[in-house]
Amino acid sequence: MAMVTRYSIQDEVGRFLTIDGFFSYDDADAVEFRDEDEAYEELAAYPGCTVETYQRVANHPDFTATPSIEKEAA
Repeated sequence: MAMVTRYSIQDEVGRFLTIDGFFSYDDADAVEFRDEDEAYEELAAYPGCTVETYQRVANHPDFTATPSIEKEAA
């Protein structure tokens, strides 16, 4: 198990953006963004809302397209 960073969009009263484009108090219904830039692009359609960062447990860690220095040296 690994901790991964995810992003969600919340309105001013703490409701989460859902896949249907509505807002819900249930965080299980929230759209999860893996990429912060993607979350901010979507945020443009929802004035007055914010992007929130959180971490959750996942079966696999996130892998990025950018190789790390340690991997290049190997």
